[in-house]
Amino acid sequence: MRRGRFAVLLVLSMALAGCLGPSTASWGADNGELHVDFSQESTTVSSGLGPENTKISNIEGIGCAPGSGELGEDNTDTVSFSGYLGASQFYSSHPEDGGAVEFDYGVATSVAIQNMPLDDANNIVDGDGPRIDIKKWDSPLNPETGTGSVDLDELDRDSDTKWYILGLIPTSENIHNGLTALDEWHQSVTINGYLVQTNSSGNGLGYYNSQTADVDCNLAIGTQNNERLYVLVTSIELEGATISSNGEASDEWVYGDVPIFGRTGYLLFFLAFGIGGGFGAFILSKMFVLQGAKSTMKNLLGKAGMDSIKQVKQDVKSAKAAGLVSPTERKKEGRKHASTNKPQSTAEEPALAGFDLDSVLSSGPSTGSTIEFGGGSSSVVETIESQEMDREISEQPSAIPSSQRQSPFPPRESGSRVTSPQDTVPQREHFTSAAPTKKSAPSKKKTVRKRKATSSRVKQESVLPEAEPKVETRDAFEEPEEDFSDFSF
Repeated sequence: MRRGRFAVLLVLSMALAGCLGPSTASWGADNGELHVDFSQESTTVSSGLGPENTKISNIEGIGCAPGSGELGEDNTDTVSFSGYLGASQFYSSHPEDGGAVEFDYGVATSVAIQNMPLDDANNIVDGDGPRIDIKKWDSPLNPETGTGSVDLDELDRDSDTKWYILGLIPTSENIHNGLTALDEWHQSVTINGYLVQTNSSGNGLGYYNSQTADVDCNLAIGTQNNERLYVLVTSIELEGATISSNGEASDEWVYGDVPIFGRTGYLLFFLAFGIGGGFGAFILSKMFVLQGAKSTMKNLLGKAGMDSIKQVKQDVKSAKAAGLVSPTERKKEGRKHASTNKPQSTAEEPALAGFDLDSVLSSGPSTGSTIEFGGGSSSVVETIESQEMDREISEQPSAIPSSQRQSPFPPRESGSRVTSPQDTVPQREHFTSAAPTKKSAPSKKKTVRKRKATSSRVKQESVLPEAEPKVETRDAFEEPEEDFSDFSF
């Protein structure tokens, strides 16, 4: 899951390539902004990058005379700084305790460029160029560097390489925005502009004093192998792109541009190879998965099983083409029609006709006197309902003669004496409480009212003579002397 999210973020980040840049100052005259009114004779810099707004006026631009390389305020051509970009630093503000002086607050970007011809800079393989470890770069012309192939704050006449350490002041908004192209280190670059001179600058660090240039107006580097200067930038030349003051160069570099492809080319490349390639990879991976599943199924089922599956698919297609419907679809159709055609009844009928559950639950418990047999916690209670049932059974005439009626239970054989039916000795009572002497026949069960009998049965019963009532007796079995007076268990 995490790998999937990382892949999605990686693809989305490709769409933002060239659109992300360093944090820089805004162009304007308010707090936190930088604005330059440029002219070679008198330039004014308004900076809000320091603790308070600073305005520096009467700045003269020192130009170059082509063919001779002479520098001066009367020369109108720009001075060039060419080489291999080793490091850069962007400023959105200048800290008060960073050692910045008056003109440092007008610097938007500082760069360190190793002086060499552009052809040599273009031929440097990435990774073979100078590696600079930046520790702190608060002062635009005095970077603090650590371990690396080059230590900028230790450059002197014994160094093997020559460097430009420049504090860049943009002369227009387009140059200011184009400085973000210098965020990419290790590329060939040429910066064109004017050196800075003021009435009070003298021979201070960063100002023009005794520098020279060659016939092509490339600034020469002195015996200390480094030149630390402020530059009023008018244009920047990159490999295959240009940043101009007015932004109208034929190969103008624009913020968000991508080298080689350009913005339009990159968008087309991303749409064609990014989204299209991702969709193609999805289709291809799906084909591989289906092919693997098909191969596994073929190994498990064999050729005969695969042929059967193909035949079933063909039969299903033929059946659908013929208009046949599967049982599952018929059931769904039936449920759908049943749900749509079901009548909406206003009153719900009871689940059992003739049975009112509410009346049963609302009726109270049976009342009446009860008779208790036995004693203690094991006594037997006879309710008024059971007494009425016994009375109905005893009063109901029997439809079958007593002579034909036999007990379904055979007499129990035991060692006790069995009395005959004529024995008139009363049976022994085993109940301790004063229970009524009325006895019910144990062999008889509760009679159930029968439905209306057929006509033949009615005739047969009418022919039979009325049986004389007979005193019901029951067989008594005398058990060994045991006491059943207590039914407690």
